[in-house]
Amino acid sequence: MIRTSTAWQYQQGISQMLRSQQDLTKTQNQLSSNVRWQTAADDPAGWAQAQSYDQLVAANARYTSAAQSAQQRLQLGEDTIASGVSLLQRVRELTIEANTSTQSEDTRASIAKELYAVRDQLMALANTTDGQGRYLFGGADDGSTPFTWNGSSADYHGDQTVVSAQIGSSRTVAQNDPGSVVFLGLKTGNGTFAVTASSANTGGASITSATLSDSSQWDGGSYTLRFTASDQYEIVDASNTVVQSGSAGDGDTITFRGASLTLSGSAAAGDRYTVAPSSSQDMFAMIDQIADLLMQPQDSDSQRAQVQTALQQAMGTLQGAEDRLSDVRSGIGLRLNAIDDALDVSSAQNEHAQAAASDLRDTDYADAISKLQLQMTTLQAAQQVYSKVQGLSLFNYL
Repeated sequence: MIRTSTAWQYQQGISQMLRSQQDLTKTQNQLSSNVRWQTAADDPAGWAQAQSYDQLVAANARYTSAAQSAQQRLQLGEDTIASGVSLLQRVRELTIEANTSTQSEDTRASIAKELYAVRDQLMALANTTDGQGRYLFGGADDGSTPFTWNGSSADYHGDQTVVSAQIGSSRTVAQNDPGSVVFLGLKTGNGTFAVTASSANTGGASITSATLSDSSQWDGGSYTLRFTASDQYEIVDASNTVVQSGSAGDGDTITFRGASLTLSGSAAAGDRYTVAPSSSQDMFAMIDQIADLLMQPQDSDSQRAQVQTALQQAMGTLQGAEDRLSDVRSGIGLRLNAIDDALDVSSAQNEHAQAAASDLRDTDYADAISKLQLQMTTLQAAQQVYSKVQGLSLFNYL
């Protein structure tokens, strides 16, 4: 026969009431805080899963911040490049305007003055800051002015580093374009070779077009077109060996080694034109050179022909500059599209992660209220049982 002591019954009753009270308090806390768990021990697996969602949201917050910062910088860069394209278009307009027979020395000087101003405006754009003291086109070394004018060309003080921003778990985007890539290293002439008229020329022939008609034949060498008579020419290479000869006059095109040169006007015996591989030039020096050309005298046919040839080559370089800025702008546009996509992805991931974490962590009110009612009933029952047990005594039976 098992004997149950009164003390044991008391202890069991107290333990039952304490457990019921703890369960009730826990449920009340869930309802008041809208949080299902107080510690990881309440649901280790669910807690760990919710934590992983929290980590994803935190990582996306970092990616979003970096993406928005890069977006702001790139948008400012795109606006700056667009302004640069407009300035180069103005250079083209002024050059075409100046290159007409109706212009006088004074009007050409006036146009040159505006071109010098445009050069300075372009350099100001190249030294644009992001509003926080950092220069857009300085590379990673963006704490000081990247470009200065030395009187004939630009000096670049930045570096060539492309700074990337992490905009996703496995996605990065370049948030800058080094100034050396944007504004320096233009190829003169048509980008393959450039033509220069000798300052000693006495004839009135200018080179109005210089193109690469067959790249497979061009060997990258240096050549001289020289006239032995007004309509007779020779092409000699760097070792002064004649590689081609013939006759050519006003409006004719001379083609050799894949290069095509179109003449305008009449040459004189002894006139020379150098055809050499394109050299590098910065955009600011290009504009400066055009302005300088307009300041040169054009009183004779030979002077006009020399300026015409130089302007034609400068226009080729200008086209290369416009293409360069357009390419940079297109590249920025692609990166801005990538950032927009990354921000959309982060937003969608955050929405999913937050909803999933909420489903795991937040209190199910219907279930909690039902549980609360059951726990209150259980506690009341335990209290009643304890009360009756507490009243038991041998004297109750006497």
